[in-house]
Amino acid sequence: MTKNKIWTKPFILLMISLLFIASANYYFASTIAVYAKLITNSGLYAGIVTSAFYASSVGMRLVNGVLVQRYGSLPLMILSAALCAIACFAHRYAETIAVLIILRALHGIGYSMFNTASGTAASFLVPRERITEGIGYFAIGNVLALALGPAMALAIIGDFTRAEFNTLFLVAFLFCLAAFILAIHIYRLGKIEEIPKTVSIVQEKLPPTFLGFEKGVVIPVIVTFMLTFSYASAFVYLAAYGLSKGWGNIGNAYFMYAMGLLVSRLFVGKLGDKYGPDYVMLPVFILTALALSSIALCSSIWELYLAMVVLGMCIGSFNPEMNVFCILRCSVARRGTATAAFNGSSDLGLAAGSAVAGLCVEQLGYTFVFLAGSVGAILTLIVYSFTLSNFKKKALPF
Repeated sequence: MTKNKIWTKPFILLMISLLFIASANYYFASTIAVYAKLITNSGLYAGIVTSAFYASSVGMRLVNGVLVQRYGSLPLMILSAALCAIACFAHRYAETIAVLIILRALHGIGYSMFNTASGTAASFLVPRERITEGIGYFAIGNVLALALGPAMALAIIGDFTRAEFNTLFLVAFLFCLAAFILAIHIYRLGKIEEIPKTVSIVQEKLPPTFLGFEKGVVIPVIVTFMLTFSYASAFVYLAAYGLSKGWGNIGNAYFMYAMGLLVSRLFVGKLGDKYGPDYVMLPVFILTALALSSIALCSSIWELYLAMVVLGMCIGSFNPEMNVFCILRCSVARRGTATAAFNGSSDLGLAAGSAVAGLCVEQLGYTFVFLAGSVGAILTLIVYSFTLSNFKKKALPF
């Protein structure tokens, strides 16, 4: 195996395991609001059920890094995949909204742990000089899940009957079980043994932390929160927005978004590693603002599709770059906490952005919410420009 090789067997198996876990998650993301209404005969609880998942996920981010540092990423992957499998299967027996909220919270805990653990493992498997590219490739599993998961889920539930939802929960369970088996196999390969060795070498030189996080992640966390807060409404209310426009089912818009993500993962990481993050990040903020404005003002579904492709390319470029910011600004031994900080700020931004958008949309409408998100992207650009810009001190090619 050459020194700069990314596509190793453990790395590929990690990607596949992420694909399975993320697919199960997106099954629920696109259908759980309907299921909540099915068992309660009310649309009131959809937001609460969604918030339970994000709240538990964000809460676990505070301890995930410490758990990875203490027990290792692969054991945590095995445990979290098991939790996800249990939660998915138990949804078949959720007869009340209280039980459903508890199961969504359990799933959020498992998904949060798996994301942090698998991302940390991937960061140790890719070469240091290709880390942005490698992290971007690793997330392709999540991108494919986003592209295929919602459509597969809607195909399974068909007429939205309880029996069809039970089938969906069973398929999600089997996906999580497959991830559990893969995690065990990767653990037995023993290819990530350098993690505990690295930790032991630098343990005595670790800087102080606040709530388990080093101060180097503070600014990247703020920037991540601001941007995810800004575009959260484009996910939560896009389907309802399409209905209000008379476009019916706009599931293809999510597919177009995923295609934008995939394109960015395949190509943009190399640019970031070669020229520095500004070459990627500055256009990302501007194009995100334009995409959200286009969603707000589009007059046809094809304009919406184009805006979603652009938004997908922006988010697909932003996430690995900002994740690497967190990783490189922390001690090597605390890559788990760095990954947890990034994922946690993203989850928190989506949860808070969804909640605030929900309060605004009834009174001010969808157009206002999407335009406000566009303004938020510009504000994020300003914060980034005065804090993280030129972090790698590389000249831009223009």
